[in-house]
Amino acid sequence: MLLKLSKNTYVRQFGRFTYVLDRIQSSDQMFADAEVFLREIKRCPREKDDILREICSAYIKADAEEIAKDFEEFIAPLIQRKMILCGNTPEELEKGEQSFSYEANDPKTAEDSKQLTKQEIDYLPQTLLGEYFEKHPMLYQLQMDITQSCTERCLHCYIPDYNPVYLPLVKIKEVLDDFAAMGGLVITLSGGECMLHPDFDEIVKYARSKDLIVTILSNLTLCDDEKIQLLNQNEVSVQVSLYSMKPEVHDCITRRPGSWQKTKAAIEALRKAQIPCTIACPTMKQNYHDYLEVLNYARSLKMHAITDCIILGKMNGDTSNLACRLDLNETRSILEDIVFRAVPMKSEFFNPGKKAEMLDDEQWMNDKVCGAGFSSLCLSADGNYYPCAAWGGYILGNCNENSLNEIWEASPALLKLRSIRGRDLPKCAHCEDRDYCSVCMCRNFNETGNMFEPAEHFCKVAKINHELVDERQRRMVGNAGV
Repeated sequence: MLLKLSKNTYVRQFGRFTYVLDRIQSSDQMFADAEVFLREIKRCPREKDDILREICSAYIKADAEEIAKDFEEFIAPLIQRKMILCGNTPEELEKGEQSFSYEANDPKTAEDSKQLTKQEIDYLPQTLLGEYFEKHPMLYQLQMDITQSCTERCLHCYIPDYNPVYLPLVKIKEVLDDFAAMGGLVITLSGGECMLHPDFDEIVKYARSKDLIVTILSNLTLCDDEKIQLLNQNEVSVQVSLYSMKPEVHDCITRRPGSWQKTKAAIEALRKAQIPCTIACPTMKQNYHDYLEVLNYARSLKMHAITDCIILGKMNGDTSNLACRLDLNETRSILEDIVFRAVPMKSEFFNPGKKAEMLDDEQWMNDKVCGAGFSSLCLSADGNYYPCAAWGGYILGNCNENSLNEIWEASPALLKLRSIRGRDLPKCAHCEDRDYCSVCMCRNFNETGNMFEPAEHFCKVAKINHELVDERQRRMVGNAGV
C-alpha cells in the first residue's frame, strides 16, 4: 500500500504543533505531538510499511503494533478527506488528486464569511496559531511587492509612486529560499501591478518549486491566455479589485479608460480555467451605491467577494487620496448593512454576536495591538521590509543588507513593534468605543505620522458602530418581548 501527501495539502511544524492545511477545501487543522506521524509522508509515493518502520524507529521502547494502530487511526480521516492519498500504484494515487472547480456544489471561494461565537473562534486553528506566534514569532506569510510600476492610477491607492522599479530576480529567489527554509507557507506577489515584472513567470514557477502557496494581487489588465495557463499550471490563487458593474464608474476610479472591460474579461477567463479568484470591492464615494451589484456578480460566478470602506492614507504620509473616502453618513449606511442586514464584508468592524465577550480594561492593556510582525512581513520593490501591506513608511531593514532571517530575528524596529501593547495607546485604552474599533497602527502612522496617535476619522466610525450595535441589541430584546 502506497501513501503520499496530496498536492493540495501543506504541512508545517510550529513547536509541538503540526499544522495541516488543505488549499482546495480551505480547511486547516492543528495536531499536538503529531510531527513523527506526518514527517515521513511526502509528496512522492512511499510504501506504508516503510513509513511505519521509520515511525517505529523514533519510538524505541514502544510496542510496534500499538504504534501501527495509532498511525492508522490518525491518518484515516486525512485519507477520507483526500489530504493524504492511499492506493496500490502511483497511477491510482494520481487519480485521487483533486483540483479546484467552480462546478463543485459548494466551492470554498463562494462561501460568505460567517459570524462565530468567541468559544468557536477560540478553538479555530488560526486562533491557536495566533496565540503560538505571539509567544514564538514565526514567518508564515510574506508579501513581495515586486514592482512599483502599475497599469492603473487608482484614486484611493496608498502607494505614493509608480516608478519603474523592479525587485531583481536573483534577490527574489534568495528571499524565497530563506522564506521556505524558515518554514514559511504563503507567498503573495503584488505591486504595483505584479505582472509588469519582466520575470513574473519565472518568479511564480520558482515560488511553487519551493512548495509554497502562491497568491497574486493583480488588476488583471495584463492577464492574457499565456498568463492564464501559467496561473493554472502553477495552481495560483488570485485577488482582483472590481469597483463597479458600471464600466464608467470602475474606469473613473482606476483612471484608465477600458480597464473595466479588461478586468471583467480576465475574471471570467479565470472562472473558465477553474482558477480560484476573490473579487475585492473597496467602497468609496465613487462606487458607494455599486458594491452590492459586485457582490451579486461574484456570487453568480461562485467566487468569494470582499468589500470594506477602510481607505488608508498613502505610505509617505500624503492624505490627498482620502478625498474619495466615505463621509460619516455614508459610512453609517455601510455599517447598517453589516449590523442589520448581515452583508458579508471584509471588515474590521465589530461582530454584534460578541457583544457580551469584550476584553476588560486590564486584559486590553496587556494585549498586543495587532499581529503585524508576528507571523507576516512585506518586502517592497526597492528592497525594504515593512510590517504590513500599507505600512511602507515603517522600515524594518533592507534585503540588500540583511537576510530575511536576520530581519525577522534581530531587526530593532521589528522587535519594538512586537513589544507594543494596548497600554502604549492611552487614548484607545480608555475609549468607550474601543471594542467597536480595530486599532490599526498603520492607518495611524499614514494619517498622523505617529503610530500611537489615533486617526480621528476611525474614532468617529467606532462611535457610530457602537451606536448601531446597541440599537441592534435593543431591537433583539424588543422582538423577544423582554
